[in-house]
Amino acid sequence: MLAWPASYDYTWTNDRMWRKNRQPTPGATCIGTDTNRNWEYQWNTGGSSSMPCNDAYMGPEPFWAVEASSVDAYIRQLQAEGLEVLSYSDIHAYSQLFMMPWGYTCNGEIPDHDEVLAVAQEAADIIRSVHGTTFTVGPICQVIYQASGSSADHTYGANGVKYSYALELRDLGRYGFQLPPEYIVPSIEELYPAYVYIFQHVLNEGRRRQ
Repeated sequence: MLAWPASYDYTWTNDRMWRKNRQPTPGATCIGTDTNRNWEYQWNTGGSSSMPCNDAYMGPEPFWAVEASSVDAYIRQLQAEGLEVLSYSDIHAYSQLFMMPWGYTCNGEIPDHDEVLAVAQEAADIIRSVHGTTFTVGPICQVIYQASGSSADHTYGANGVKYSYALELRDLGRYGFQLPPEYIVPSIEELYPAYVYIFQHVLNEGRRRQ
């Protein structure tokens, strides 16, 4: 059990728009680390903040955030047990983006760029076919902004998870982070078949390699 209040609970009791976790930083008065700037791979190489009061605070060291280190440990445990982790997704809101590594740099592409991009584009096309919602597809740094220490960069670059993605769901800014309840089910309806496609694709690829 965490020794500090979970940030999810905090959003219900104190600040609906709270972004970071609620983990204290020694010597700082401001609470919390941005868990999507704290992963080890290419940590602190741009697109994050060293200021504890900033919403994009990267933490005092890689994997300072227990949430990030725990997910990484889980992936590594699965791999140590001989299980291949085929895909990873980090789902956020908002902006309607279907993104892939790299986030830490806008220069250069991942070795699997064309294949990972093609799967993301097909998933975005499936999303659009349901309710007409359009997602922009591409590398994190090129599509939105530079962001080092992200989970998608780490799972691809350090854990070797080929199909690593980062999504920003509805909308484009009219409601922003406070999407009205009536849009929640449609958002799920369009995302579900896209992930069915991704799962089928990566499973088929895994079978071909066996």
